[in-house]
Amino acid sequence: MPECRSRLAWGAVLALALATGCAGIPSHGAVRVGRELPALGGLGDVDIRVGPPAPLPGMSPTDIVHGFLRAMVNADGDYEIARAYLTSRAAASWDASSVVTTYDDSGVQVVPAAATGATRTVSLRAPRIGFIDTRGDFTPRAGTVRSTFQLQRQGGEWRIDKLPDGVLLSTLDAQRAFRLADVYYLNRSATTLVPEQVLLQPDPHGVTTALVRALVQGPGPWLAPAVRSAFPPGTDVLGNVPVDPDGIAEVNLSASLRLASAGQLEALSAQLVWTLRQVTEINGVRLLADGSPVAVPGVGVDQPRTAWPSYDPAAPPVLTDAFRAGSGGWQGIGADVPGLGPADGLTGVMLSRDGLRYAGWRLSGLYVGRTGETPTRALTAATFTDPTFDQAGDVFTVATRGARRWVAEITLDGGHRPVAADPALLARPVQELRLSRDGARFAAAIGPLNAARLVVGRVATVHGQLHLGDLRYVLPGVRDVRGVAWDGADQLVVTAANPGGGRELWAVDVDGYGPRTVSTAGLTAAPTDVAAAPGQRLLITAGGSVWLDDPGGGWRRIGRGSQPAYAD
Repeated sequence: MPECRSRLAWGAVLALALATGCAGIPSHGAVRVGRELPALGGLGDVDIRVGPPAPLPGMSPTDIVHGFLRAMVNADGDYEIARAYLTSRAAASWDASSVVTTYDDSGVQVVPAAATGATRTVSLRAPRIGFIDTRGDFTPRAGTVRSTFQLQRQGGEWRIDKLPDGVLLSTLDAQRAFRLADVYYLNRSATTLVPEQVLLQPDPHGVTTALVRALVQGPGPWLAPAVRSAFPPGTDVLGNVPVDPDGIAEVNLSASLRLASAGQLEALSAQLVWTLRQVTEINGVRLLADGSPVAVPGVGVDQPRTAWPSYDPAAPPVLTDAFRAGSGGWQGIGADVPGLGPADGLTGVMLSRDGLRYAGWRLSGLYVGRTGETPTRALTAATFTDPTFDQAGDVFTVATRGARRWVAEITLDGGHRPVAADPALLARPVQELRLSRDGARFAAAIGPLNAARLVVGRVATVHGQLHLGDLRYVLPGVRDVRGVAWDGADQLVVTAANPGGGRELWAVDVDGYGPRTVSTAGLTAAPTDVAAAPGQRLLITAGGSVWLDDPGGGWRRIGRGSQPAYAD
């Protein structure tokens, strides 16, 4: 399942929202592969804008506030329609360029206060979802939006005269106002791309220009310490990024591009091609330095959209078959996974991506071995999280001994060392820890058993050492998280408790945007563990059996077992 699974064409999202009148970020329905991002202002594009109504004569103060909230979906003319709901003084002073705050449509309360002379006050209260900054980075931040609007008459009509700066958008309007896209950077070893999701507002210069400018600008502050960019310092985008009739996007960068080495040219080309290949109309990328075409070694001047496959951020594991714990030990699903016989008796077994090493734990020991060979104890502690492999083949786990809790790394030579981590990660029990396949991020379920919450953090190098930290709660209202799995490069799947006492399967973008439940139709029990891998179908454990996501819909029982897994 590729990383674009959650992407829907902008026009389709808007048309569906307008036709159905539904509200909020989708929270139900199976996850399916979506269409690619259409090019705004590019070939074959239909530029859809949301046109909220301007104020009408005779509107009450409450109606004016409701209209203003709806009008903020349209940013054209620096929110020209929204400013029509303000007095002349407020329209001139309101700063709409700061952070966008998103809130839950279903919990909005707009309440008029008691009248005071010629002034009316209306208050807004709503569940806060998160923030979108000026670059388009989303940060989940649960809480409550509380805003107060003071209104006065202007020309005989009520208008908002005092209001907080910034833009407020319901979750539905956020879907209408922004386009989801990824910009791609490099992991620490510069071997794999790392997607960073951005939310782009309609741009008169086109989505291709907006994407390239966001890419060249560099990663957002949260991701920046964990990734690299191959663009030389001082590189700028010159003009727009047009797409010719053959679907070639022409990217003209400043003369500083000529300072790039052959290796840098390859890496930054991979960043560009993977970023622009999301646009359906683009068939290739032509790179220029101050107007002169640049031939990139290995691909030439016109780079096809399929170039640089080795940088794939969601490449399937070498072993695409899964495995599970069963009554006869560790068994393959779909085909035999070789060499796991010696792992029988271990818990939480995980294979390295190349299938050459495995790791698991029992009692007070974490064991590591080569497939087909007897494992050796690599670490002693009271408890462990199930092991997770990084790109280099090293094993990571959270271990505890007495009052001490630490992240441990078991290296290829069998040695182990502690890894620096934020106190926020280790202050409470860690139920699960999973590294992303690009090595730039991790996901964890932290908190007491039956109350664990899902967090995402970054893996950065600080003073020459790895550091796990800067946590984000990406499913803030969801508890008892289990079965944390990376489904592609920018999406997580987990199971969690629901208010009715059962359990649900959740998918969420790595930045916390767009959480949604996944259909569990066909299951005969509540889901617990989850296994996922790029390009592979989901596996879950329910009622002592392992179930496979059936492409025809629903879930199909594989057989008795637990702890399904793909190679890491």
